[in-house]
Order: sequence, then C-alpha cells, then structure tokens
Amino acid sequence: MPGVLLPEMSSPPPDNDEEVASTNKRRSGRVSKKPEFLVTEPASTKRKRAAPHDDDDVNGAEDTSDEDEDDDEAEYDEPAEEELRERRAKKTKNGTKRPAAKKPKTNGAPVQIPIRSTPMKKRPSKKGKASTVPNAKEVGGLYAEVFSGGKAIEEVASNWMQRFEQHESNALAEIVNFVLKCAGCESEVTNYDIEDVDGATTKVSDLQDEFQTQNVSDYPIIAKTKFATTLKATLVEFFGVLVKTIDATGALFTSPELIDNLHVWLTTMTSAQNRPFRHTATVASLAVMTALTEIGKDLAGAAATAQRQSENMSKGKGANKKRASGLLQDATAAQQKQAALDAILQDWFDTVFIHRYRDVDPKIRVDCAQALGDWILAYPDVFFDGAHLRYLGWVLSDSHWPARFEVVKQLRRLYEKKDRLAGLKTFTERFRARMVEMATLDSEPTVRASAVELLDLLRQAGFLEPDDIDAVGRLIFDSESRVRKAVVHFFSSSVQEIYEGKVEELGGEEAVTEELGDSAESAEQPGLPWLHLKCLVEVLDIYDQFDPEMSKHATRGPGDNYRLHAEELESRFIIVAETLYPSMDIVKDWDTLAKYLLYDTSDGGQNGVSGDIGSQLRTSCKLSDREEFILLEILNVSIRQHVSNLVDSAAEKKGKKTKRQRDDLADEQESTAREITTLIPQLLKRFGDSPQTVLAVLRLERIVSLSAFSDFQQDPSTYKNLLDDIEKQFLSHGSDEVLNEASRALLRAKAYTDLGDVTEEKIDELWDETLETFRRLVGSKNLTVRGNLTSKVVDGLTKTIARIERLAAISNPVPHLDVATAATTKSQRQSTAASGPALDLLTSLIRRAVLEPDVQEDRSYALAEDTLSLTAARVVGFYTLWSLSNLRTSLEESNPPDSAIDSLATSRDAFISALIEVLASRLPSAPIATDISLILLDAHIAGASLRGVTPKQKGREDFLALALDVSPDVTTVGLKVFGAQEQRFARVTGRHIEKVKEGRKARKNKKPEERPVDADPMDEDELDKDPEESDAEVHLDAEESSDEDEEEEEGAREARHMHRALTAEQRLCEFGVKLVMAILAGVVDEKPVRKRLEVNKMKLGANYKEVIKLLEEKKKGKKEGKPKVEKKKEVLVVESESEDEELEDDVDGEEEQEEVAEEEPEAEVESVLGD
Repeated sequence: MPGVLLPEMSSPPPDNDEEVASTNKRRSGRVSKKPEFLVTEPASTKRKRAAPHDDDDVNGAEDTSDEDEDDDEAEYDEPAEEELRERRAKKTKNGTKRPAAKKPKTNGAPVQIPIRSTPMKKRPSKKGKASTVPNAKEVGGLYAEVFSGGKAIEEVASNWMQRFEQHESNALAEIVNFVLKCAGCESEVTNYDIEDVDGATTKVSDLQDEFQTQNVSDYPIIAKTKFATTLKATLVEFFGVLVKTIDATGALFTSPELIDNLHVWLTTMTSAQNRPFRHTATVASLAVMTALTEIGKDLAGAAATAQRQSENMSKGKGANKKRASGLLQDATAAQQKQAALDAILQDWFDTVFIHRYRDVDPKIRVDCAQALGDWILAYPDVFFDGAHLRYLGWVLSDSHWPARFEVVKQLRRLYEKKDRLAGLKTFTERFRARMVEMATLDSEPTVRASAVELLDLLRQAGFLEPDDIDAVGRLIFDSESRVRKAVVHFFSSSVQEIYEGKVEELGGEEAVTEELGDSAESAEQPGLPWLHLKCLVEVLDIYDQFDPEMSKHATRGPGDNYRLHAEELESRFIIVAETLYPSMDIVKDWDTLAKYLLYDTSDGGQNGVSGDIGSQLRTSCKLSDREEFILLEILNVSIRQHVSNLVDSAAEKKGKKTKRQRDDLADEQESTAREITTLIPQLLKRFGDSPQTVLAVLRLERIVSLSAFSDFQQDPSTYKNLLDDIEKQFLSHGSDEVLNEASRALLRAKAYTDLGDVTEEKIDELWDETLETFRRLVGSKNLTVRGNLTSKVVDGLTKTIARIERLAAISNPVPHLDVATAATTKSQRQSTAASGPALDLLTSLIRRAVLEPDVQEDRSYALAEDTLSLTAARVVGFYTLWSLSNLRTSLEESNPPDSAIDSLATSRDAFISALIEVLASRLPSAPIATDISLILLDAHIAGASLRGVTPKQKGREDFLALALDVSPDVTTVGLKVFGAQEQRFARVTGRHIEKVKEGRKARKNKKPEERPVDADPMDEDELDKDPEESDAEVHLDAEESSDEDEEEEEGAREARHMHRALTAEQRLCEFGVKLVMAILAGVVDEKPVRKRLEVNKMKLGANYKEVIKLLEEKKKGKKEGKPKVEKKKEVLVVESESEDEELEDDVDGEEEQEEVAEEEPEAEVESVLGD
C-alpha cells in the first residue's frame, strides 16, 4: 500500500531557534494562577498565561510538557521517531512583515473638542454560518441507515459487510461519504476515487476547498441542536461496531486492504486544514483505534488462556498431548494475530494520534486525551508504558482547561487501579510537580478540584512528598467551594495520619486505652478525642500562618463607614469548619469541643516528665491562644450546623414522623438551646480577656436567637445571666467588632417578649454607665479646641462615644442625651459643660475636626482626633433621626408643644453648623470629608420626610421649618467631595474619566486659599492623607525589604490593590446613592447635582450605573407631567484627562455668551454635556 503523505498545514512553522529547542524540551502552554484564599478582605490573585493560537493552525504545536525534563528519563523526555522525522521535514519560512503605518507629525498636541465622548458602534464581526445537520431521510445511503433509527447499528454494519463483499470500492465510498456527511459536507467521493489510492490527498483537498467556500463555522458533531448531541456518540458507536464486525467475519486479517484503505482516507482527512473534516475524521479514527484495542485485549486474553490450558493438559497422568498441541496452535495463532493487530494500531497511532493530540482545535485535543486513557485501560500490553503515558503528562500543560481536566480524569482512572501503581511510579516522579502545580495554581477551579482528587490517590499510594501534602492541604482555605470540598478527604486523611503518629508516640491506642481506661475516649478530660482536635487546629494554624497576609482584617481609616465591613464576613476558619463538618465526625461533636475549650490546658502541673501516658497526653493537648480561637470558630460552626439540622428536621412534613419522634425532637431542641445559653457565660468567663475570642463567643448568641428556638420557654434567670455577661463585655472592650456583636445581641434580646423588661433594664443600665464614663472623661475641658487633650483621653472618649453610638442604634437616645446631670465630682461642679446635656457635649466634639490652616500635627494624633469627631457626629446624627421620627409620631397622634419643636430646631441647627464648619476646613479628598457629607445629607433627607406628615392639628405648619434644603454653597462643596471620590476610584482602578471644570463665575468667586477638587491628599498636609493608601504603602515598603518570595509579594500587592478598589467603589456608590436620595427628597437643587452625577455614569462600573438608574425612573416620571421652569444653572464644562489646556479660552467664551443670555429667565442654558 502506498504511504500516506501528510500535507503541510496552514500553521506557520516555528523559527529555527524554537525548532531546535523543541527537539529537547517542550514549552508549557498551561494557564495557572495563584489560588484565592478565604480572607476577611476581598482579594484576587489570578494569573493567567494564555497561549493564543491561530484558528487556521492544524498542527499548532501544543508543546505541553514541562521544561525541566531529566536526561536520564529518555522514555519520557525523547520525542518519538515519527516526530523527529516530521520536524526534519519542516522548512523554516520567514514571512515578511508589513511595515508599521507612519503617523502624521503635527506641530504641537492634537486638538480635542471638550465634549463628552460618544462610544462608536462596533462593526459586527463576520461570523461563518452554522452548518445544518443533514436530514437522514433526505441524504439517504449509509448515513440514513445509521441515523434514521430504523435499524440497529449491528445490523447496519452487517449489511455493509455484505455490500463490501459484493463491491469493495462502492462500500468504502459509502464509509468516506458517511464521514463527509457527518462533517456537514454535501459533496461525495465515487468508487473511482476510492480505487485511486494515491489520489486520496488530492481528492480530500478538492473537497475541502469546495466546502471552504461555504464559510461554515459550525458543524454537526459540535452543533447545539437536539439531534447533534447524539450524532457524535452514534458516529463513535458505528465505527466501533463496524471494526468488530470486520473482525468477526475474519476480514480484519484476511483482507488487510480493507482496513488499509479505510486508514488512508481517514488519516488523510484528519490532516485536512478544514476543521470540520479534521475533527470528524479524528473522532472516527479514534473510534476505530478503540475498537482495535478491545480486539487486541481479547486476543491477548485468548492467547494467554490457550497457553495456560495447553500447559495444564501437557502435565500429569491424564495428559492429552493432542489437545494440548491444538491449544498451543490456537495460542500461537492468537499471538500472530495480536502482533499483526499491534502493527496496525501502531500505524494508526503514528499517523493520527501523534499529530492530533496537539491539534490547534482544543476539542480534538480533548478527544485524543480521552481516547488514550481508554486505550491504556483496555489494552495495557501495548499502551501502558512510558512511551504512551508521556502524552498524558504533556497534555497536563495544555492551555485549554477542558483538555487539562480530561487528562486529569483519565489519570484518576489509572491511579484507581491498585495493580497498576508500580508501572506509574516513573511517570509520577516525572510529572508529580506539574500535578501539584495544577491543584494549587490552575486558573480553572474545576481542574484544580479534579487535580486534588488525583493527588489524593497519589497520597494513598505514597507517591507524594511532605511539601506536596502541605501545599495541597492548604487548599482547605481556598475561596472556591469546589476546591475546598475536593480537598476535604485529602486534608482529613492528613490530619488522621498526624493523629495516628502522635498516638503511636504515646505507645499506641491499645496502650493508651489500657492506661487510661474509659477516660481515653472521654469528652470531660484529656483523651484521644481531644488529641484529635488538637491535631486538627494545629494543622489549621500552621496552614493559616503560611500566608499571614490573607488573615488580616481590612480595618483602616476613621470609623466603620470608612472600611470594608470585614467584621461582617465570616472568618476563613468558619468557612473551613463548614466544609469539614459533613465529613469529620470530630467536628460534629460540639459537646466534646465545648468541654475541651472550658478545660484549662495551660495548667502547668502536668509536664509529662515522669513519662506517664496520661501526663504526656495532657501535655500534647495543650492549646495555644491561636488554637483556642480556631477551636472556638469550629465550635461555632458545629453548634450552628447541629441546631440547623434540628430545625430542618422539625420543618419536615408531620406525616413523616410519629408523635413520639416529634416530641423527642422538640425536647432536643429545647435542651440544646438551654445548654448553649448556659455555655456562653462560661466561655465568656474563660475567654473574656481577648476581643478576638470574645467576638467568637458572642456569635454563639445568634444561634440561640433562631426563630425556631424563640418559641421555647427559656428560663428568665438563665437569660438574665447571659445579658449580664454581654453587658460586661460591652463595657470592657473597645473593639468595634465586639461592640457591634454585643449590640446586636441586645437588639435580638429586645425581640423576646417572654423576657419582659429585662432587656430594657439592661440597656438603660448601659446608657447610665456609659454616659457617666463620658462625663467623667470630659471633665472641665474645652471640647471645641483641637489638640488640648492627651492621646489617652482622646482614645478613651472615642471608645466611650462608640458605645453610645451602638446604644443609639438599637434604642432611643433622646431621653438620655437631652437630660442634664447633677454635678457629682469636684471637676463637674467647676464646669457647667460636664453637667449639661450630653448632646451639647457631643456637638462640641464635632468642631474638633475643624482644621486650622498652617497647623502641623502628628499624623497618628490627627487621625485619632478625626475619629473622635466623626464618632460624635454619627451619634448626633442618630439623635437627629430619632428626634424627627418621634416628632412625626407626635404630630400624627397628638399636638406637641412649640417648645419641643424649637428645641429640636436649635439642636439641629447647631449640629448642621458644626458639620459645615468641618467641611469648610477640609480638602474634598480628605476621608473625613466624605463621612461628614454623608451625615449632613442624612440629616436633611430625614428632615424632608416631615413634608409628608399630616398633623392631627389641622393647619399646623411650624414644624416644616425643620425641613430645610441644602444651601447652594454646601451643595457645591458636596459635589467637590463626590468628585474627589470619583477621581480616587478612577485612579485606583485605572479608569479614564471626564473631569468637570468650574465655570467662570465659580472661578471668580473662589477663595485664594481654596485648593482644587482633585488635589491629591498625598501632596498636601499629612492630616488629610488617605490613611488607607498610606498604610498600604508603608506596609508595602516593609514587605519589599523582606526576603519573601517575589510571587507571594505580587499576590499580596494584588490583594491590597483589590481591597483599595473595592473600598473606593463602595465609597463612591454610597455617596452617589445619598445624592440621589437628596434629589428624590427635594433637598438639593436637582439640575446641577443630576448633571454632575451623570457625567461619568458610563465609565464607573455596573454598580454605579444601578445608582443612576434611580434618577432615570424619576426623569421618566417628570416627562409625563408639565415641564417646570427652572432658574439658570451654572454651566458644567467637561474635559477629558488628555484635553489640551488651550481649550480653556474657548470655554470661557461660551460662558460669557451664556452670561449675556441670563436676561431671559425662561431660556434654559445648553450644556456642552449634550443630551
């Protein structure tokens, strides 16, 4: 038979240097990333290294093996001989490059029009038409027989064999045309084409040229139609049955020209440049090879069986030498057929798989990887060796993730066969590092999860190094749930091995049980369950400290509103515990966890010096502070999941349980709630010194507050004791996280009607205690003078006012802050301020944020002062909101006296005045300016709600004096602050936005000392420096000076950058929402504010677009009514960041013309912003 010449493909050949290098090593085309770990701040460290391909490339070299191949592993490192022949045959072609187009030179910068850019419509890409799946009845022939469903595949193959015996070339033409139809091609070959074997390449080239003119982008075996989903499977089944039918008739060996001719046409099509031809023919060829491997497996089995039977019959007294000779002949014949079949398989492998496993089409590469896995399992005598396994190893570095996923799946099938592990040892040593890399760094979570399951099999076989086990075990902290779930068995098995190792150090489980008796398994004292938990938290602690940057809270800046609310997110240990809970029984036993935590393992009386097993066990069970915290988080999850399971069981339909089962379940729920309520005070007593552990314990109170548990009668005295402990923690800790959690617990307690006034009494006690501390700290000091307090006093006041803020958020602060207190101390008697209403003291503290010009302050002290003022402002803001709400209720239900309204108006005016003073003294880009602006807008929006009140006393309107609008000057300042947030977000995220220039009149009225809106706080006074960016820079400098790995530093920088970007976007959208609410409430001049908000609405991301959508709805509503005549507003001129400064004169000219037009009050001035 003439040889098959593979045509030169359309892919450009490699350069000479690359070609020489590729003969020894293969370049990895993998895509990898650093894994995202569970953090309390958002982080993203994905890194991709994509290897783009030309769509027309056929043999696009997917050089997919790792670069560090060892010279002594020739079986895996040296390329196959057929690959070397192909490389030698290639000639380097250097294509000429088109010269770069010259840019016209101009005298100066290009002129840009100062208008808002309009996005141009993209020209639709030219897509090839989808190939329709041929209709079986219309096409007829073999295609109709296979896909019409009228006949079984076996019958179709049998009928074809009959036609082959009658006319070989016609029958082979049917096969080739069948493949063409499956590729979507309507052209056909004739029996004359089949007889001209040497012309197969030319004929296929003509067919694909004709098919190429149709510009088909989709073809049947990959189409998304209902029938196409089964077409590929049917195609594979047909060729498998056909080859087995050929073998059953004996034609496989008696008529070798049949399989040879089939080989010629299919392999020629697999090398076609046309993708539908190539892919369809490859699928058919792989199916043929799969059927041949199954035949080879049967032949090998038959030869071995006949050989064994022949040997048995030739031995012993009853030897049947004639029968043994016949069996030996059968074995020899089977071996000869097997050798012939192996030669056929090798020919197909060399001409199909060798070239297609690295095809540019990723779908073809996936099919090849799947087929090779099937061949290795089906016919290990030929394929289970290094020469074939290496292809799976090389595809591990494929740039297409489904190909990597497929080869990992095939490797899992191999490693699951325990009898094959010895043959995989060399392969494992060669590619183990790549498999670990895929599990830890692959960009696709599905691939990483599958790679973890593969490595679990390697761990069971003992093929992993300790460093590999740790690298995979750390994935328990991964942010992808699929990866975490996949690594659970791997992680728990590693912990189990460590536990078993420690038990062996104690003498073995039998020795421990014999020494300790029943206490060895006890939950009341140190025993084996505690040791198991110790191993768990010890491993988690080690893995967590491996990347300490990921464990830090995102707490920066003055006040809660200035940071991402990281304390609202569950810690990574909670997420890990939730992942481990279904699979680890030790995590489910919350009673053992609680007993272990309540036991003081730091008792130094037992040091194990005596060698006693009990003493050694107690020493081994000692917990560090971090391990205690981790165990508390695990306890939280264990109790929560236990309670959740009880609630879910109770929620099931009653018909599924008997009355006794329901009663038992209710009793268990009530007893669990009572045990948890008793457990929390004990844990607070044990771990009340650390804010971190207190926070973990207080979170348990949420579980008691589940709605399903509130129906049970709790013992009031027990819950009162719990509230006493919560009150104690509230007063003793200044951590924002602890205060938030304690205040939430009190708020939930208020919802319990069974507790009566117990909760209200506790809250009143907290008010009295906190205000007394506040007045004691204030003393006789002048609160409006910045810098006259020590750092210690400032810190104490800030923490105390933070407690007042939390109380004001859950209860009415008006009766507590309005009341003056009699002077009890000497300093209070000397100062009327300290004994006055706390509201006045807090309002005075706000003015401490007023920054005097040319005053130098220590940065840390300045931040502390700003935090103090901002906290006081939030408290007064809560007071204002509560007061206005109380007033609305009073107006609707009764007739409040005028003095109450006057008093509220006085306090409100003082509050607003203090906020405006702070804003006037600060840069718009200062962090505190944003918070003060938000509080100011909240106060005005709340006041506007009075306009919708219908008072009980008809005709009363004096309360409307509290519904004030924001003055134009304050609105201007607020828009400057918004602009600073907008520019900060653009700077952090690398966006290009349009800047809003001030009009001519605004520039004339601008004070000389007033700085620009976009002034960078880093270039100004240290007091207004952005603390978040500054802290990040200091932290970054420290990291760069360390000896950490460069890749980890890059990941940490990316994490901090992502955190800054998310924080900036949160602040921007929060401010935008407040401005939108102010527009809807009618407290700001709508036109300039709306115009300013819409300047960059298409450039600030999807979240900001949702903010602006609220305005769009209002705008549609206005069009339905009569248009309002508005006063003329100042023009906003938009400039691009790259705008030339020479355009300012033109803009000023436009403004002068608009100023002349002001005599026409009803004429609306056009804005250069456009519609």
